[in-house]
Amino acid sequence: MRSAILGNGRLTVLLDKNFYVADLYYPYVGRFNHAFGGRFKVGVWHDGRFQWLENMEKTIETSGLTARMTAKWDGLTIKFYDFVEFHHDAYIRKVEIEGPGLVRVIFYHDFRIMEAPQGDTAFYNPEADVVLHYKGDFWFLVGSSNPLYEYTVGRRDQGVVLKDCEDGVLSKSPIAQGSVDSAVSIASPKFYYWIVAGRSMRDVMRVHEALRAGAVSYERRNAGYWRAIVERHGGGLVSQSLAVLMAHLGDNGAVAASLDTDILRFNLDTYAYVWPRDASYVAMALDEYGYTSLTKKFYEFALSLVCDEGYFFQKYNPDGTYGSTWHPWTARGKKSLNIQEDETGIFIYALWRHFEKTRDYDLLKRAYPVVRRMADFMAKFRDATGLPLESYDLWEERLGVHAYTVASVYAGLRAAASFADLLGEEEDSARWLEAARGIKEAATAHLYDQSLGRFVRTVRLGESGIAERDPTVDASLLGIALLGLFEPDDPRVVSTVKAVEEKLWVRTVGGLARYEGDYYQRVSADYGDIPGNPWVITTMWLAEYYALLGQRSRAKELLSWAESVASPAGLLPEQVSPFDRGPVSVQPLAWSHAEYLLAAKALEKA
Repeated sequence: MRSAILGNGRLTVLLDKNFYVADLYYPYVGRFNHAFGGRFKVGVWHDGRFQWLENMEKTIETSGLTARMTAKWDGLTIKFYDFVEFHHDAYIRKVEIEGPGLVRVIFYHDFRIMEAPQGDTAFYNPEADVVLHYKGDFWFLVGSSNPLYEYTVGRRDQGVVLKDCEDGVLSKSPIAQGSVDSAVSIASPKFYYWIVAGRSMRDVMRVHEALRAGAVSYERRNAGYWRAIVERHGGGLVSQSLAVLMAHLGDNGAVAASLDTDILRFNLDTYAYVWPRDASYVAMALDEYGYTSLTKKFYEFALSLVCDEGYFFQKYNPDGTYGSTWHPWTARGKKSLNIQEDETGIFIYALWRHFEKTRDYDLLKRAYPVVRRMADFMAKFRDATGLPLESYDLWEERLGVHAYTVASVYAGLRAAASFADLLGEEEDSARWLEAARGIKEAATAHLYDQSLGRFVRTVRLGESGIAERDPTVDASLLGIALLGLFEPDDPRVVSTVKAVEEKLWVRTVGGLARYEGDYYQRVSADYGDIPGNPWVITTMWLAEYYALLGQRSRAKELLSWAESVASPAGLLPEQVSPFDRGPVSVQPLAWSHAEYLLAAKALEKA
């Protein structure tokens, strides 16, 4: 789990619970992680005694994309103030130590450049008084506003550098190659320290010289920028959530789902990919709070990803290439599209909401040909029942026709028709509205189960219609109201939501599980009657639903639950433990913050 996230759209740094660098992405938000599996550490030498920061009592606070840490040790008060400079690609830490005696601060670096632990070089440059790590055209400079007291570089696999730190005296080894690490020490109670990222030695040296000339001005400017954003929204989790979403949005428009690589321990992969669905919700949330100039980058990026046939792949790397996938290209011995169709529908739905707020006609004229291709795909990708053909569900676990996907496609087609109406494309509009009407009629006929008195989450198609219904209660059924397939006060929706709350509410700690019997990321304990871990996303869906009904008190209770499970620094996880509310899976998850913001805005409008 992460305690803070800092970034500027190119360089992104996540800190762990010890205030150590845990993830360092450059030049894309989510790719490449040059700290992947590494251990960056900080230690303090004081009058002959040494201690790593991990063994000190500390508090961590964030404001926007800045972070503060205060630690107590050996009669000292140690304060760090961290940020990523928004113009230069530099991670900067201001250090202030109060207390008697002599101090040195030692910074240990464990770069894994391009996510590989070999083939690197590290060396000390005496002219600039810096340590440089590089591989190919990736360069990282470690420098300070003060002279380096000592330095050393060495072989990571031999463990020499890390051991060298612990006596407070560094051996000044000047260069190493292969599997390398480094350390520097600064003998002063007040200074700035930085890591600069760039694509050449000249690039990082130029930034280093600028920082040396006036680091305090960069601190002041960045603090003012984030203070302005936080104060605009009154502080609290709304302000922090907006900042977290901004940290996940790259300068190229890519929106990574989560940059916390702790999830690697569970499935040997991460969440540092662009899921068009997750990213669309992030964009919708930022749009709702007025940051449409930022989200335009995402919409342009996503439009470039749509394939010729008119749909999205499951997920993408932040540079726009295909991400890893586990969806097979065959199903039951037949060709199957490797997609989650709801991602296509949700994107068009989000794009129309964006246009309603911006009236960006420049974006419209470039977007419409792609929207047309996507809408035609959704209109045609249907069974004789009128329902969409089978694709994978939003939880990425099962193939079928899912209520949430049906609602997403319906919303996407209606949004596409709104674009067509605006442009006088009457034939397009009529075709897509007719498809949407057919989908709603088919949902009424096939997704609503009279015997259960509610909607079912999934049906599976056979050779001659519906072959199977899955009656498992799933929180994604809330999508039929939130995406406008049926009105929130429709008796069929009301009965469905009642079943969702009865079956999925986690009575031990509150919050809504995804679905009955959810086993994903369960902690080691006896779940008994607990349906699964509570998710922030699903609980915020419920809050938004009650806000749509005008039931403000219930919606507010649910928002308060999300605030109660946020970290002290204002980060929301994907899930929490049903036993102690501790974070489970990744933290922060961009989608969790987006749904909190959307629910808060729905409450405001209620």
